[in-house]
Amino acid sequence: MRTLRLPLLFIVLGIAGVTLLVYQFVASRDTVLVPAAGGTYIEGVVGAPKHINPLLCPLNEADRDLCSLVFSGLTRLNEFGEVVPDLAETWSIADNGLTYAFKLRQNARWEDGAPVTADDVLFTIGLIKQSDFPGRKDISELWRRVEVTKLDDYTVQFRLNQPYAPFMDYTTVGLLPKHILEGTSAANLDKLPFNQQPKGNGPWRVAELNTAGGRISSITLEPSSTYFGPGPKLGRFVLRYYPNTQSLLDAFRNGDVDGMADFSPTAEGAEASGLPNVTIYSMPSARFVALMINLRKDNGALALTELPVRRALMLALDREAIIRDVLKGRGILADTPFIPGTWAHDASVRSYSRDLEQAKQLLREAGYEVAVVAPSNVEVWQKGGEPIAFTVLTPEGGIYPQVAEAVARQWRELGVQVTVIPVRNIVRNFLATHQFQVALTETLLDGDPDPFPLWHQSQANVGQNFTGWENAEASQWLEQARTTIDRAQRFELYRRFQEKFVEELPALMLYHPTFDYIIASRVRNVQVAPIVYPSDRFRSLNQWMINTRRVLASEATLQP
Repeated sequence: MRTLRLPLLFIVLGIAGVTLLVYQFVASRDTVLVPAAGGTYIEGVVGAPKHINPLLCPLNEADRDLCSLVFSGLTRLNEFGEVVPDLAETWSIADNGLTYAFKLRQNARWEDGAPVTADDVLFTIGLIKQSDFPGRKDISELWRRVEVTKLDDYTVQFRLNQPYAPFMDYTTVGLLPKHILEGTSAANLDKLPFNQQPKGNGPWRVAELNTAGGRISSITLEPSSTYFGPGPKLGRFVLRYYPNTQSLLDAFRNGDVDGMADFSPTAEGAEASGLPNVTIYSMPSARFVALMINLRKDNGALALTELPVRRALMLALDREAIIRDVLKGRGILADTPFIPGTWAHDASVRSYSRDLEQAKQLLREAGYEVAVVAPSNVEVWQKGGEPIAFTVLTPEGGIYPQVAEAVARQWRELGVQVTVIPVRNIVRNFLATHQFQVALTETLLDGDPDPFPLWHQSQANVGQNFTGWENAEASQWLEQARTTIDRAQRFELYRRFQEKFVEELPALMLYHPTFDYIIASRVRNVQVAPIVYPSDRFRSLNQWMINTRRVLASEATLQP
């Protein structure tokens, strides 16, 4: 019997080995790895949060990140700049845009299980209306002009004193829980323990908060069990905070974080994009970088008030080269003060390409001729003995001085005298006081695309129309667009405005900066779109996955 047992053992082991090899072969050929729920995603952020409070978060981007995940408002903005439902499932607009009624979802809950009701809306807006509100003053001033009424437990009504189409944008503000904070005054909002131990109504909840050296070093979020919508697929989301870009880059290189955001065209950004096993998502931002031209006749450079000169300057710009060589590709060509891909942008508007010969022809037709100017002994366009010469102010930090110098070189090739001067506080010290000739600026277009404050003629002396552009037709279109709630009519008015803008060139548009988001390649289902704020990178966070599991190849197409 012993002589039979040994060969039998070899046979059994042989069959088992062959079976294992066959299984491994089949598994490798007929199964695949697919994303799976659970797991922890860790993101690194430069800066630190102070107040996880939706009424204060507009003052700090690290706070805004958290508020976008922990709190919800009546509405929210989608990637096209459109207002869509959030806590409010429906709304109606009556009285020619004076009255708005919002119906809240009855299944919306706070983190502690209490229902979200009309009382929370009235409580939140009441805090914003108070004169000592510590948040953004423009938001407070708007809400003070709005009458707020509770129609029933889940319905609120807002009544405006005059039609104002951008009003819907203000309904995106996150709500605060009355049953937790009742009795709180606006003056004490920034001192509440609630700001570091928030109880929200969004898809995520704060599970852990760590501090180091008197500042918040990390925050851990977990899916909220009371959120009304589909829950996140990640098991945990950790935000770690770093004092500067280099320390964040080191953390990413060491594998301490899975993602990092907001890299500008710098050496650090280039190094990050070259790291292995990363995916770079580039999102157009709701900002434009432009050369603002002072059109006032006392600006010290009278040639800039002439339309042929501005057109010649525009034709002399090689904006594609600036995006390619200076920004390292981190920008999208801008033609109007509206963001491409959003509902108000007119994609058919004229786009200027570099054409030095046409630029020179425009100057000749305007009476200019080339002459040698001392003491530099360079050829410069002039008329009546006055050369085309001016200064370009630029913010002294970041990429701006390099952009300004690139612009100056291109204009010098045309035959224009240009001096670049980096300055501090360019808006407050120079634009607001009209003490500039040309200024390189970056402008945020948050929420509704209404450009009234930037370009209406009434804003030329005391508002943000820094160029002093006064065009009656354009101003009338802007007035009409902010008082009608008809989207098609607003677009037509904005289309006309964009045509007029490109024709008269009160500012020379350069580019829309892109927001680079660098994430480890193992993070799946990341979707990107144009963003207003950096926190908009989390729009699709509920779909992200970091875990994987093996399934049959035939089943892979059925996986989420």
